[in-house]
Formats: sequence, C-alpha cells, structure tokens
Amino acid sequence: MIRQLRRYLPRLEEYDGGLLLAVFLLCLLGCVMVFGAGSFKTRLPAGDWDHAHYLGKHLARLALGLAAMLLLANWDYRRLRGRFLNWTLAGGGILLVALPVLLAGRWSALFRANCRRWCDFGLFPVQPLELTKIALVLFLAERLTSRGRESAGDRRRLGLALAVPLLTVMILIGQPNYGNALVIGLLTLAILFVSGLPLRVLGFLMTSLSACVLLGVLLVDKIAHRVASWYAGLLGETLCYQVHQALIGIGAGGILGVGVGNSHQRFWFLPESHTDFIFAVVGEELGLVGSLFMLALFVLFVQRGLAIARRASDPFGRLTAIGLTTLIFLYFGANIAMVLGLFPVIGVPLPFVSYGGSALVTNLAAVGILLSIDRHGRANRVWRTRLARLA
Repeated sequence: MIRQLRRYLPRLEEYDGGLLLAVFLLCLLGCVMVFGAGSFKTRLPAGDWDHAHYLGKHLARLALGLAAMLLLANWDYRRLRGRFLNWTLAGGGILLVALPVLLAGRWSALFRANCRRWCDFGLFPVQPLELTKIALVLFLAERLTSRGRESAGDRRRLGLALAVPLLTVMILIGQPNYGNALVIGLLTLAILFVSGLPLRVLGFLMTSLSACVLLGVLLVDKIAHRVASWYAGLLGETLCYQVHQALIGIGAGGILGVGVGNSHQRFWFLPESHTDFIFAVVGEELGLVGSLFMLALFVLFVQRGLAIARRASDPFGRLTAIGLTTLIFLYFGANIAMVLGLFPVIGVPLPFVSYGGSALVTNLAAVGILLSIDRHGRANRVWRTRLARLA
C-alpha cells in the first residue's frame, strides 16, 4: 500500500494542488449537505423514511464525475482542438438540447414531469444542457484561436463562432429555460471579450443581449413575475416563498450555525433545498463561518483556474481554461445571488455542492480539462527552463 502511494504521489505534483483541494472540499461539503437536506424527502413503500436515498445517488454520480475528471486530466486536451471532433461535439450538444423539445410530444414518458429540459432514462436522468456547456466552451475556444490570417474580429469567423451559442440560447428559450439561456449568453460574451474581440463589436453584442432580456421582461409572463417578485423583495415587500424560506434558514444559522444535520428547512419548508437552494442549508447548519469558508473555496477555485489559464502552453488552452472557470463562476454567482434575493430566481445549481447528476459530472469533467491544461503547461515550462540552461 505504501509503495503504491509513493508511486502515485509524485504524479500529484503534476497538477495544481490548490484547485484539487478546493474541488475536493466542495464535493465533501456537498455530500454532507445533500445527506442532511434530502434525508426527509423520500418515503419507502412501508412508510418509513429512506434517509440516504439522495446521498446514495449523489455518491454514485460523484464517483462517475471523478472518473471523468481523472480520465480527462490524463488526456491531452489539445486533441479536443481537432476541427472534426470540435464540430461533432458542438453539433451533438445542440442536438441533445433540442431533443427534449422535439420529442416531448410523442415520447413524453422520457421526460421528467413533462419538463422539456430533462431526459429521464430511469436511474440516471440527464439534463442535456450540462453536456453541451463544455462543448460550447471548446467550440468557441477553437474558433477564436484558429490559425490563419483571420483575426478575432473577422465577421465570417465571428458569425460561425456565434452560431452555436445563439442556436443553443434559442432552443433554451423554447423549452423554456430562461435562466440557463442568460448564463450561456454571459459566458459567450466573456469568452469573446478575452479573445480580443473589438470593443465596438462587443458593445453591440452586449446591447443586443440587454435588449433581449428587456423584451423578455416585458413580453413573457414568467420572467415578468419573477422580476417583479425580486424587485418587491428589494423594496422590503413580500419575497417569493422559496427565497423567503431560504433567508429564514440563513438567518437562523447565525454565526456558527445550528449544527450539521439540524436544519429545519429539510422538513419541506424549503422546496428543492437539496438542489438549487442548498446554500440556505449551508448557511443554517454551518452559519456565517461555514458560508464564508465555502465562498473562500470558490474564490480559490477561480484564482487557480485563472492561474492555469496564464500558464497554458497555447492560446487554445488559455481560452478554454478561462471559459471553463468563467462557466463555473457564473453558476456559482447566480446561485448565491438567487438564494440571497439579490437576483431573480432562475433555477441554477450550486457547482459541486448541489444534488444533481448531470451538473456534478460535467463540472468535474471541466476540472479534468483544467488539470490537463495545467499539466501540459507545467511540462512546457520545464522544457523551456532546460533549454535556457543549455543555451
């Protein structure tokens, strides 16, 4: 056993320790919180509570995600830049997102509660968008760093680069899945900004996105209702039920919390407390100290992700690392702001912590790609150092 550890410990030095530490602790925190928040949500046929129902499923998906992370961490990320593979992943991602919309009428049994954003295959329901997000980041990184005379501001190449995220957003609106559509739009703008897109073009795209959001608020009842509830809460009026219960839980936690497993929100006072609103359970059980510790882990994750981007050995790796880090940061920020009532409820999970198979697996797969970029960046620096010494 000790010999095997000695054999594998040097390989850990090839990866960013801070990133691994942040992800490991967030996943561990997620397991504890999912067990507590979901322990009173499932009854057995005999009438007893199955306290470990959600934890068992969460651990199975965590194992699958860790396997994907290890596989991608030891795989050369530069293979993902291949034109055929990249376009295949992008096209397959769009098809997956469109599948629930196209098949909902005929095969409604495949979709959870007739929701056109989840495909239910029994033991492992899949949200196709989670698989599409990584393909979208890779596609944009490849398009905006492709070789040739074209620049990031070339109209033809920019049009091709925008085609995939635009089509994805249109399908999400048709589901409807407005919250994720907004996140995809912001992610695309962030990647375009980092790629060196001219500010006038970026300003036009930002204006277009803002206009679409405004039209949604004015024309779509669901969006208008959520925005009105959020604005009323900011003015001190009645909040929507979920946010109101979430704030009650966070307030009850105080500085040190009520203790792990002692949350009152798990008794169905707060719907979806083990998924989108799990931060309320963290705040109640671990208090302000535990919540700040979790926020510090996410800050560490973002800092290490940007450091990996700076050390990347090529522009594709750099843009991919920034895109994946931004993707997870956007979901983290949107979830925390939503739970605290600082942003309208848009129904996005807390990365690595919320219960949810597709999101957990794809987030860990994104970490695997980051580790692969870091490993090759470190190897590239070692060779440069050796060549400099020889010179």
